[in-house]
Amino acid sequence: MNKSPIGYGDYTDVLVVTITPRRPDRTVDVEGVKRNAVYLADRGVKIIMPQCGTGLVYDSSLDDYRKTVEATIEAVGDRAYVIPGAGPGFGRAEETGRIAREVGVDAVMIMPVVGPASPEGLYTGMCDLIGSLGLPVVLYLKDARLMPVDSTVRLARMSQVHAIKYAVADYDMFEALVREVGDEVVLLCGMAEKPAVAFMDRGAKGYSSGMANFVPKLSLAMHRAHRSGNRAEVERIHGLMVPFEDIRGEAKGKYNAAALHVANEHIGLAGGPVLPMCADVAENDLARVRDLTDRLMAEEHDMGGV
Repeated sequence: MNKSPIGYGDYTDVLVVTITPRRPDRTVDVEGVKRNAVYLADRGVKIIMPQCGTGLVYDSSLDDYRKTVEATIEAVGDRAYVIPGAGPGFGRAEETGRIAREVGVDAVMIMPVVGPASPEGLYTGMCDLIGSLGLPVVLYLKDARLMPVDSTVRLARMSQVHAIKYAVADYDMFEALVREVGDEVVLLCGMAEKPAVAFMDRGAKGYSSGMANFVPKLSLAMHRAHRSGNRAEVERIHGLMVPFEDIRGEAKGKYNAAALHVANEHIGLAGGPVLPMCADVAENDLARVRDLTDRLMAEEHDMGGV
């Protein structure tokens, strides 16, 4: 990949939202970050998203943020675009955005607000951030109350906005955005593989993935199959991946990141513990996470290549 500045067409892919591997004392495993990033780039991943939700940016320190993003950029060079999260919250987005610019990222994704907010306040804050970050932006739409269609459309038409990661279980709203701005920004399914097919059927050009931390070729193959119209292969791969996604989603996402840490470690990548306020996979759940990882890795190996 001869990397040029990121453009709209580059987002029509699988965006891998990476975990933040940690040592037993919960400090960032910098060499592990690099090893994981190289694994992804070697297998064809073109967009890597460190320090987002799956990377537990909400609980990371700014020092951890910088170390993780820097290590990712150093590891992949010009082989992949690096798009970290910025935020959550206005001041935190300014701080992380400044770090992102300093270390040379390709774009940022503005993370959803988690504190008190209103639709009007959020719109004003997002306009300010989009205008001041000095980078291409991915909007992350996770709360339709705070980001209704009309204000999202206005934000999407700002020149710095390239894509929208849509993570709301509302097909009608998504289809409205496709009609309004589907030719102006790239609309992405933001809820990983389980609903990705249904959203791609409705106009999404790609999707974000956590499972691609350890089975990137499988996830990329599902995306390619959908784009080429190979429905049988789409359904086959989707059926393989859903059980692991179900584990991640149990108990309101209790193991959303932790299951990926276990899977990565199980195949020889870096994982380690997750940060509080999340929980590591309980001892009595480890076997089924590892068993599903083995099944998926068998398919990953069958894809050939690296």
